Amino acid sequence: MTRFTLATLATPDGPKAAIGVKEDYYLLGAVQPLLQDATCKSILQSWETSLPLLEEMADKLVTGNKTRPADITAKSATLLTPVLYPDGLFAVGANYSGHLKEMGLDPKKWASMPFFIRPPKTTLVGPGDTVIVPKTTKQFDWECELAVFVVKTLHNASREEAASAVGGYAIGLDLSCRDLIQVNNDLKVDLVRGKAQDTMAPCGPHIMPAKIVPDVNNLRIQLFVNDQKMMDASTSEMLYKLDEQLSVISEYMTIHAGDILFTGSPAGSAAEHGGCWLKPGDRIRAEIEQVGVLDVAMREQ
Repeated sequence: MTRFTLATLATPDGPKAAIGVKEDYYLLGAVQPLLQDATCKSILQSWETSLPLLEEMADKLVTGNKTRPADITAKSATLLTPVLYPDGLFAVGANYSGHLKEMGLDPKKWASMPFFIRPPKTTLVGPGDTVIVPKTTKQFDWECELAVFVVKTLHNASREEAASAVGGYAIGLDLSCRDLIQVNNDLKVDLVRGKAQDTMAPCGPHIMPAKIVPDVNNLRIQLFVNDQKMMDASTSEMLYKLDEQLSVISEYMTIHAGDILFTGSPAGSAAEHGGCWLKPGDRIRAEIEQVGVLDVAMREQ
């Protein structure tokens, strides 16, 4: 099977879905006229029929059996976040043993899995100079997460049903205002100011089909800030696995095809590195083995 990715590119005619093969991208509509109006979201919503078509497309682009459209090299492509925009953007917390340890908590699976929802249209951004550092925080922090793209509707789903609904993966950055999460009122926690301000959920740079990743439970996760390594862990540390996360969430709300799940972050936050909080001009390079590399930069509000 030819390795390929699915991406959304910025073009003079607006965002366009593209297939990535080796070092090039090809607009789906240029390869297959039937996909002229396709988006990454609509592709995920019709994954059962779209995936074989994409596989065939990738094979032909590599072998040259089909006239190739004009190439867009990876260096010249301007990538956006892959899905503009999902109906739901979910995030699971306290899901890595190492992260719990650095917070001074027992590294064990909680009986009630913590999760929350982000507003997709304001928090999701793609690669590049895309992250605005809120003026309201002095402790802007990073978290690096495996992002999951859902391709089936899930409601009260079993783990088996949930597993079959995983279409692909990307990198998600759960950016956080640490000083705004804990609040001095009866609720004690404010996840809106702390985690849901504009541009605080970078995701990308593309969708890697799940079929291409043989063991999602053993992928290396690394994060660098200004080329200094801050995180180095593995998805093997997850306490709730992907299928269980989706199954649990589906007990409380319907998950739709095209939705995205951030699955928790390992250890290595700014507090563990002397409090070197993010500031305008800082660069993050996040890498997840077999999934890709996501580069973003911070800028002033």
